[in-house]
Amino acid sequence: MSEKVIFVTGHKSPDTDSFCSALGYANLKNQLGIPARAICAGPANKETTFVLNHFGVEHPEIVTSFAVRIKDVMEAVPAVDADADLKAVLAWRREHDMNRIPVVKDGKYIGLIMPKKLIDALENAWEGKGAAKAGDIASATKCQIISPDLKLREFDRGHTGAYPVVDGDTYLGMVRAGVEAPKDKQKVILIDHNEKVQIIDDIEDAEIIENIDHHRIGGLTTENPIFIHYEPVGCSCTIVANMYWQYNQEIPQQIAGLLLSAIISDTVLFRSPTCTPKDVETAKRLAAIAGVDLEAYGLEMLKAGADVSDFSDEKIVRTDMKEFTANGQVISIGQLTTMDAADVLKRKADLLKALEELRSSNGYAASYIMVTDILKESTNLLYAGDVDGVVKAAFGQEPKEQEVFLEKTLSRKKQIVPPILGAMK
Repeated sequence: MSEKVIFVTGHKSPDTDSFCSALGYANLKNQLGIPARAICAGPANKETTFVLNHFGVEHPEIVTSFAVRIKDVMEAVPAVDADADLKAVLAWRREHDMNRIPVVKDGKYIGLIMPKKLIDALENAWEGKGAAKAGDIASATKCQIISPDLKLREFDRGHTGAYPVVDGDTYLGMVRAGVEAPKDKQKVILIDHNEKVQIIDDIEDAEIIENIDHHRIGGLTTENPIFIHYEPVGCSCTIVANMYWQYNQEIPQQIAGLLLSAIISDTVLFRSPTCTPKDVETAKRLAAIAGVDLEAYGLEMLKAGADVSDFSDEKIVRTDMKEFTANGQVISIGQLTTMDAADVLKRKADLLKALEELRSSNGYAASYIMVTDILKESTNLLYAGDVDGVVKAAFGQEPKEQEVFLEKTLSRKKQIVPPILGAMK
């Protein structure tokens, strides 16, 4: 992990806004002379892939954990070759001040020279009984062989001294039992989310320095004061675009296309009740910079994202999935946008099974999937879990076979999450 470059990231199960706001804000930071890099918590969905390809932008690095790993704190000391003589072994020990000496043969790790073995070999050489090579006195010991990807907090420091770090049969270095995490944590900017359950894992090993969002405040806590920018707009990219203009920065054509795409996605081409005049105005300015016809491009993008014919049931119920907490219970709510909800709902029985598997495997109180028809501006809400009463209280209608039909409903943030969480309290 970088200690200098700031990571900018959206939420788990990233959508187009999550990707594009991170890319856009990282670019703004760089234009302002602050080294930053966009990362993401998972692969791009169809819609986002269309956007990235359309504007020629590479997929950001996927990061699923901020945990400090052994590879981040190990010492990349060279191993001793199996053919090395005792003089070379002693020289290695003096140089690196380690009692356990790693040995490789033909580039592959074969074991350690332990102190007793070294002393015995030196005594034999002193007594004229023959001089051993490093490989002759190296052995596979009970000493742990440490994976470079092991989380530092899970490092079982069973003894003092150092441990070999090996990936497969490739020796990488040594890690001392007393090693500590770097004092300078990886600095992270969260964008398009603020709830703990939506943040990349092990955020406690990093330092949040900024949070930019357009959702409700979900109980984010930080070690130190941070810069926060929240606005009740339809899309985080609306905020980011206006920050460029606030700082008198030009928006590159590619970035303008990304920001525009996210606004189209989050507002469903301005059909969502979350859409504000600021979103519309910003989108028009961005479309001019990006050089695209707003309406034509928007429909093409939404159509690309709405094709789920090759999606498995599991993938559908996990589409754009976010976790929420209320009254000590965690739920998941996904959203699938489509041009024809009826075609998706033919698979209802299988989707409900997949929802229940998702719910039970994660210990959720309930799991929901919004099947949102862009053209009809409506949502069929399917769910798993013993929450008939919650659904009835939230939407004022009796659910039928774990489903409610919601007219004029496009927004999870504004029309689904608040009533469900309210009914859970």
